[in-house]
Amino acid sequence: KNKKFIRDFKKLYSKIKDPWNQRKNFHIDQTTMILEGYLNYLNKKLKNIKILDVGAGSGILKSKFSKKFKYIGTDIHKKKFKNVIFDDITIYNKNFLKKFNVIICLKTIYYVSDNIKLVLSNFHKYLKKGGILIISYNLKKNSFSNKYLNDLKLRKLLKNKFQEISSIEINRENYEQAKQEKNSIFIFKKND
Repeated sequence: KNKKFIRDFKKLYSKIKDPWNQRKNFHIDQTTMILEGYLNYLNKKLKNIKILDVGAGSGILKSKFSKKFKYIGTDIHKKKFKNVIFDDITIYNKNFLKKFNVIICLKTIYYVSDNIKLVLSNFHKYLKKGGILIISYNLKKNSFSNKYLNDLKLRKLLKNKFQEISSIEINRENYEQAKQEKNSIFIFKKND
């Protein structure tokens, strides 16, 4: 509205129990399957993994992870869900400083694309040394968020702060030919 993002998630969650259809979509989602595989790999290498799930919604992703993982989900709604707390990623949270081995941000980053440098700075501060950042970015050609961010720009900004481990594109051909949505998954590591 008026060339600004409107983020009225409180109203959205007051009217709809699961506005993002997480219960349905995260069981068949390719991003979630890739994430599960990668976290199972990390589970064999690390102990006491602490995960921050930014834009967690209802926290449904917790069910996908080993019970050994310490999980905290954040979102900017104030609805009560187990393991999910209110937090605005555009505002630095000193309680999160160097606390997490893994930060996950799935299908959320475009909501803060106008503050992307601040958000990436906060992610960097919240990760422990060697911590992993996993971001999925859904992209439609006519999306309003493209004004601030697209997958290529996001990848470049990530490379300024983190070391790239892997980048995956899903549905690129459909995106280019049929103007459908594509999804990019970025896995980066904090070195310092």
